[in-house]
Amino acid sequence: MMSVLATENEFNKLFKRATRGEKDVMFLFLSPDYDKTCKQLRGHLLKGNYKQGKNLYIVNSFVTPHAFVAYNTTQVPCLVSIINKRRKTETYLPFIYDSLGVCLQ
Repeated sequence: MMSVLATENEFNKLFKRATRGEKDVMFLFLSPDYDKTCKQLRGHLLKGNYKQGKNLYIVNSFVTPHAFVAYNTTQVPCLVSIINKRRKTETYLPFIYDSLGVCLQ
């Protein structure tokens, strides 16, 4: 399941539930309005060109800036996985594509 977060309130609720271990989620922090790489990655995801079994939420820096501050994200794209209360942050683009199962062909 993939969805785009529209409000900071949604992010806060999901982030709290994930850090308590209630739900395994992945947050993809993007800035597609000004970053070409983020725009391409978002395009692949919105077309359904990915293979991911976990819940994926896209966080846009211009719609929800507080989310970036809350997680101290300074680079985009940034994939944050919270699985079994453990956080893993990935900013290296090939690993993000691999983690999401995005096929470039």
